[in-house]
Amino acid sequence: MPFIERNAKGLARCLADASLDPETLRIHISEAAPGGRLHAAHTHAGAEAFYVLEGFAMVEWAGERQQIGPGEALILDATTPHGIFNAGDVPVRYMVIIAGK
Repeated sequence: MPFIERNAKGLARCLADASLDPETLRIHISEAAPGGRLHAAHTHAGAEAFYVLEGFAMVEWAGERQQIGPGEALILDATTPHGIFNAGDVPVRYMVIIAGK
């Protein structure tokens, strides 16, 4: 089975099955400074998961907020307005996984 390299922010290398549609599953690592937000609340198709590697993040979804920290994940329906920001006083690093188109 041939693999191809895909660009994925924050990853040294990302290999994927060449036969997969690139939109089936997307993955990257993001980092935000204390109090920082990388983009405003938004929507898109599919499901999205946030997995915190370092620091603390606040996830907003459907008017609710949920804090997650190292080793914790949150999975949501991305068709509902959602966002994430740094809720701590040190940088937050987190993995983003988006499934579906």
